[in-house]
Amino acid sequence: MQLQLLFGGLLANPSTITPVLRRLRWINPVSYAYAALIQNEFRGMEFECQPDSQCYSNGDQVIETYTMGRFSIGENVAFQILLAAVFFAAGYAMLCWKIKPKYIWI
Repeated sequence: MQLQLLFGGLLANPSTITPVLRRLRWINPVSYAYAALIQNEFRGMEFECQPDSQCYSNGDQVIETYTMGRFSIGENVAFQILLAAVFFAAGYAMLCWKIKPKYIWI
């Protein structure tokens, strides 16, 4: 669970993670949920910046900085459903394989 949170995008920007470990992002449901949340909150927002400060002027810049705009909100939800189905099917297959009766005479 800690690896999912680490590579989900909340604690570390996905573009700054080592390329070998960056691939964990594609099987991480937390990254899809966080990307959908970021897009939902920041898409279309406008911020007021002070002239002498460094800040984002709109929410789309925030989304692009954290590389969370690759997929839309609907696609992120669909990927989460797909990952859940794959994980449940893999778990069911492993349980059926591991816990099969040993004394079947058929």
